[in-house]
Amino acid sequence: MIGPVDFEKSVEYWQQDKWSGQFPMKWHIIKDVPNSQFRHITLENNDNKPVKLEQGIEMLKIFKNYGAETSILDDFVFYEEREKVIEKRKTRR
Repeated sequence: MIGPVDFEKSVEYWQQDKWSGQFPMKWHIIKDVPNSQFRHITLENNDNKPVKLEQGIEMLKIFKNYGAETSILDDFVFYEEREKVIEKRKTRR
């Protein structure tokens, strides 16, 4: 994450409306790691405060060591097609 969250902007590709906002980011690693690998990491707070160093290092170790067999890059065709369908629905309205 290289900038603040802009809650005025939104994206159409979330399947649920419970998320809003966008933030700029720079990808260093693209790797599918299931959320289940992170469930044991708990944060003492969640009031827009940064992740503490200890938890952040633990998360990086999981990313580094997890043997992913798939990548989100493998799914780009699916997401591009879905985006086209969403755009068509918008133009019909």
